[in-house]
Amino acid sequence: MKKIICICVLISLFSCEWKDKKAISDSKKQIDVLLEKANDFNLSNKERIGYANQVLSLMDAAPNDSLSRANYFKLAGRYFNAEDYPMYLTISRKLYKMTSEANDTLGIARSLYYIGDYHYNRFNNDSTYFYYTKSEKAYNFVKNNTEVLRVRFWKANILLHEKDFTGAETAIVNILKEAKSGDDLRLVYDCYSALGNALEGLNNLDEALQYYQKAYETSLELTQDPQYLLLKAQAYNYTGRVYLKKADYNNAFFYFQSALNFDNFKVSEPVMYANLLNNWGQAKLELHDDSSEGMFHESLQIREKLNNIPGIVSSKINLSKYYLFKKDTIRALSYGLSAKKMANRSKIFEDELVALKLLAKIDPVKSSQYTSRYISLSDSLQDVERATRNKLARIEFETNEILTQKNYIEAEKKKISIQLWVVVVLSVVILLLIILVYITKAQHSKNKALQFEREQQKANEEIYRLMLNQQKVIDEARQNEKRRIAQELHDGIMSKLTSTRLNLFILGKRNDEETIKKCLNYISQIQDIEKEIRSISHDLAQENVLGADSFTSIVDSLVESQRQFSGVNYVIEIDSAIEWNNVESTLKINLYRILQEALQNIYKHAKAQNVTISITKNENMIMVEIKDDGCGFNDKKIKEGIGIRNMYSRIKTFKGTLKINSEIGGGTTIEIQIPV
Repeated sequence: MKKIICICVLISLFSCEWKDKKAISDSKKQIDVLLEKANDFNLSNKERIGYANQVLSLMDAAPNDSLSRANYFKLAGRYFNAEDYPMYLTISRKLYKMTSEANDTLGIARSLYYIGDYHYNRFNNDSTYFYYTKSEKAYNFVKNNTEVLRVRFWKANILLHEKDFTGAETAIVNILKEAKSGDDLRLVYDCYSALGNALEGLNNLDEALQYYQKAYETSLELTQDPQYLLLKAQAYNYTGRVYLKKADYNNAFFYFQSALNFDNFKVSEPVMYANLLNNWGQAKLELHDDSSEGMFHESLQIREKLNNIPGIVSSKINLSKYYLFKKDTIRALSYGLSAKKMANRSKIFEDELVALKLLAKIDPVKSSQYTSRYISLSDSLQDVERATRNKLARIEFETNEILTQKNYIEAEKKKISIQLWVVVVLSVVILLLIILVYITKAQHSKNKALQFEREQQKANEEIYRLMLNQQKVIDEARQNEKRRIAQELHDGIMSKLTSTRLNLFILGKRNDEETIKKCLNYISQIQDIEKEIRSISHDLAQENVLGADSFTSIVDSLVESQRQFSGVNYVIEIDSAIEWNNVESTLKINLYRILQEALQNIYKHAKAQNVTISITKNENMIMVEIKDDGCGFNDKKIKEGIGIRNMYSRIKTFKGTLKINSEIGGGTTIEIQIPV
């Protein structure tokens, strides 16, 4: 029955464990399916966000392990792709907290990178630079060269946005060298494009064209990249933009048109399509082609639908230029003012400068007002750019300082950890020494105990030898006494009886008065013989009592010796029914030693006046009771010395029991029971 119950319990436990594992497995599969759906670009952003929210609810109680963190990273990407940037930031911050708690340095670097991406998308360049710098330091810590190069590249892009073209150029050249050695073609392409942007910003247009051409040539090797066609189009877009600046409008027209023909970007990449369409329209406008109006309007519609503010401003500026070209000053002024207002509100000050310059041409009456604003804005932009560059440098410095402090703290922690280990090791060594000393002392005590036991054994053997000697002396005395009695019987009583018998024999022959008178004297001698026989008989009976058992006499001797030097009144009662000759010698020896120890303790501690010793037999048990009227003690707090331990040990050897009952002022009683 017990086996059946155990089997049922085990089956139940395995069943519960299997169910738990199955539930976890099902949950993982469900999360994977939902993450896949949240990344389906055929669905609307709203639908994809809905699937992402379901994943988030399923992962709410997930543990902080590597699998959960990996799923959260995927989830953050899903929110970013679906343009739910607040949730993207929320998940990224959660990831930073989780990775920090788990000491996952690679995860920390990645989560910081994600937070930086959020600020990059919001044009918060200083915050972006701050988080990218922290991410870079974390990646450097784990020596992840591929990811750290990508972070450094995006930091260089921040410098581009802040018009620090020289700083951006230097940074990108260093990144490009490492990207080439690592065969990261996509990063090489991005570096070529960014270098072209930096040189274009420095107005080194011919060199910029060279790097845009290198970017295009690199893109031809990226056929496996999902953005292959977009990368080609981007390189042509940058090239066309340079030709616009060089006023080579035919080449600009060619590159923008060619880029649009790479793919149906209107469907696949509407942002790139609107950008190319706007730039192509600008080239056409410069070539006095009226068809550019429709291109500007189409580009504006797409950008408004996507809420692409910088693109909207650019399209409105081009429409303002177009209507100025067509001498439709009202519409030109309307688009120009709208572009200026939007650029100012969105802090796109470069486009505001373009709009102000254009408005000064459209509205000569307010030309001085626009020009004044243009000059003040231009000057302030230079100050802002200078301040921003200083801020970015300060962020870099402060981040390095924080890292230095962190390294110092880590070094201190390491130092403390080493000190702690030293303390632990010393503690262990000291503990081992203490244990060793304890073991040594315990072994020493054990050796002393063994030595004591050997001495006790020797003492027992000596007592046994003395008992044998005493027994031998008693036996010899008995034999001598027998010989003496035999001699007395033979020499005394037998001779007297023979003499009396012979003298009385005469009565059978003569019955005269004289003969009878003589014989009466011999008859009185018979009474003397009778007395002599009675005396011998009495002596013989007393000798038998004493000789019946030598153990009794040994105990009597022990008690008598104690009585002499202690002055205590001893009363001893030994049951005569005990046949000591049939009791084992070792038992008698140990019993004698127990009595000896008990009497010694009474003498030393009890301060007793009277002691009673009783040795009786009840069936197959010898019972000993030693009772005194001494001062007593608290038997609940008794401290077992060597003597008492030996008493217990001796009794235990014969499977007996020993009880000590005492109370303060009430004397002490020792009760012993030994099976025989």
